[in-house]
Amino acid sequence: MSKVFFSKDPDRLFQAAGFSALIAPGDRVALKIHFGEPGNAAYLKPQMVQPILEQVKELGGRPFFTDANTLYRGPRHETKSHLEVARQHGFTDVIISEEEDFVTVPVNLKHFKQVYLAGAALRTPVMIALTHFKGHDVTGFGGAIKNIGMGLGTRQGKLKMHQHCVKCEEVKTCNKNQTVEACWIGPSQSVQEKMAEYALGAVKGRKAGYFNFIISVSPNCDCYAHNDPPIVPDIGVLASLDPVAIDQASVDLVNKAAGRDIFRKLYPEADWSVQLSYAESLGLGSRKYELINLD
Repeated sequence: MSKVFFSKDPDRLFQAAGFSALIAPGDRVALKIHFGEPGNAAYLKPQMVQPILEQVKELGGRPFFTDANTLYRGPRHETKSHLEVARQHGFTDVIISEEEDFVTVPVNLKHFKQVYLAGAALRTPVMIALTHFKGHDVTGFGGAIKNIGMGLGTRQGKLKMHQHCVKCEEVKTCNKNQTVEACWIGPSQSVQEKMAEYALGAVKGRKAGYFNFIISVSPNCDCYAHNDPPIVPDIGVLASLDPVAIDQASVDLVNKAAGRDIFRKLYPEADWSVQLSYAESLGLGSRKYELINLD
């Protein structure tokens, strides 16, 4: 059973969750975050996560914010414009890899033998995922697993996570086999399983910690250029060394606040439990957790 720590004050969570033990003086520390699509206001703001960056610095770590470029066309599709989005949204200390700067990680799993992940984040010994927890039309919800799995995949990796009919003749002949429009998005189950395999690759052989911010819980992804009203009132922040446990706890808290399984209500064709059960089967973490309230 994994420990998941809760507080409405994220400053209290860093030490309690054991993140200090992850960082040695001089370590580069990748802070994986979604910088928010222009027009969207639900993404994590710099002032929410800046204290975490400062705590890493106090331990002698060398932190930077990072993400990977998107598969779909838009301002976050290319590194130069993605960096400009991060700047406009108030972030500094940002590194975003170009598409050709990637790390290949062998996983030898059901869907993938190897995964392709953004180089800047993968070359650090420590990663801390800073996740805005929200709904998602393909995966039911977007939490820590999605943040590091889908989020750190290169564009080619993202394509393969979405692409379902990889044996179709069209894949061999399609000249647009580099875009989300040509990727034949598969059923939710396969996308979630592939995402979990990428998440496992993202943390393989590395130290990692996870924050889930259960605030402004929008019904859909921060990739949209808008956001609908929150589906529940703000709940607080979770921290854990286990990405499966923190996502399970986040789902439970949101559904408790909603008085029902709000994610299944929003997206009945997306069984959100798939990503958790499959990630658990891969050894990424445990769905059983102890919730420790620090408030």
